[in-house]
Amino acid sequence: MASVQLNDGRAVPVALGQDLLAALLDAGEPALYLCMSGSCGRCRCRVVAGGAALAPLSEAERQHGCDGEQRLACQARVVREAEIVIEQPV
Repeated sequence: MASVQLNDGRAVPVALGQDLLAALLDAGEPALYLCMSGSCGRCRCRVVAGGAALAPLSEAERQHGCDGEQRLACQARVVREAEIVIEQPV
């Protein structure tokens, strides 16, 4: 199992195939979001560490100008075990 940590908070588990936003919400962690489908771009985050464990950019992420370091948490799916650290504006 992998883990994700948001804004220097505690690391929470994330299952392979799960997106980062779902993992944070399942663990009761605060995260910025509105639509959960990649439409609004509100869950944009910066991947500080572990980005190689995420699936390639989705079409929604490309439309929002994400570049690999910038990802949409609702679209960034974990494809292998790693410790992933992300930041969102507070």
